[in-house]
Amino acid sequence: MENYSILIPSYTVGPKAYEKIYDYCHVYGKKAIVIGGARAMAAAKAKLVQALEGTGMTITGFLCFGKECTHEAARRLAEKPQVQEADILFAVGGGKAVDTVKLISLVLEKPYAAFPTIASNCAASSSVSIVYHEDGSFCEFVHFLRSAIHIFIDTDIIAHAPKQYLWAGIGDTYAKYYEVSISAKGEQLEHFQALGVNMSRMCMQTLVEHGEQALEDNIAGIASYDLEQAALAIIITTGWVSMLVARTHNMDYNGGAAHAFFYGLCSLPGFDETQTEHLHGVVVGFGVLVLLIMDGQEEECRKMQEFNRKLGLPAVLKDIDITMEDVKAAAAVMAKDEDLEHYPYRVTPEMFIEAAERLNQE
Repeated sequence: MENYSILIPSYTVGPKAYEKIYDYCHVYGKKAIVIGGARAMAAAKAKLVQALEGTGMTITGFLCFGKECTHEAARRLAEKPQVQEADILFAVGGGKAVDTVKLISLVLEKPYAAFPTIASNCAASSSVSIVYHEDGSFCEFVHFLRSAIHIFIDTDIIAHAPKQYLWAGIGDTYAKYYEVSISAKGEQLEHFQALGVNMSRMCMQTLVEHGEQALEDNIAGIASYDLEQAALAIIITTGWVSMLVARTHNMDYNGGAAHAFFYGLCSLPGFDETQTEHLHGVVVGFGVLVLLIMDGQEEECRKMQEFNRKLGLPAVLKDIDITMEDVKAAAAVMAKDEDLEHYPYRVTPEMFIEAAERLNQE
């Protein structure tokens, strides 16, 4: 047997989370550069500056990462004097901003801390960057040996973020449980894989318990307990599960039919991922219903269908502005998606079509 290491990032959560920045970051140096999205930095800037006042730590600048996480953007930012002189990188914002800072940390061999300002994804806690080309098309996954040195989740900032981020994040997050558990069904797992599979249930259960109230509190701008629990499920639990089940950079247990459904639809001409009904997490949330029908879990499907209705997530095909003709046109691509390469049974285009038809009749 060979040795292996599991490196799980630590985190601080709460409306005053930034007050702990010095405690967890000063050992890495005195100078930090803030890199993120423009709106995210605007939301976090005052709190970041205030948190470091009188600590001996300084901020060398605030830089916008751009629009996409690309190798070119990371190299351009890495060459900036403010970045060169910094000891530590502060990644502020959503998934693409954080993923860009991860690439910069790799180029410069500098540590980074993550400051997610929306609860829509697990980029802050994962050890992978989803990299795109300059034209916005997918490029590659870049895996890292280490993730953030610490994650600072300010729930007050997240409570005042637009609702659609949390809304879509809920759909994408509870999919993790169903995809991971089905992909690992009947297999002899390593300890770290079994830990991730068992932990994945929290990705679903926490959101079923707290998701509805969390959305209401997000709309009201309240940093409540329910909002905190939902944010932790999306940002932390999902990231930890992904790190554990994909520790060897093998994606066998880290995807499934819900994501295959989404990526198949992405192949359709005119499918706009920025349209509200087509947001990644929204469509994946509906993809879970497709997955459950395909897996013979009809009672569970009805339960999650009702959950989706309560949260305004899609419960029937028309809710994602897609027709049966669209599904039939994309079904072959869905069935060939790499998320299904490791599955307990062969998934065919007909299975996607049949499941979608069942959900189209509701």
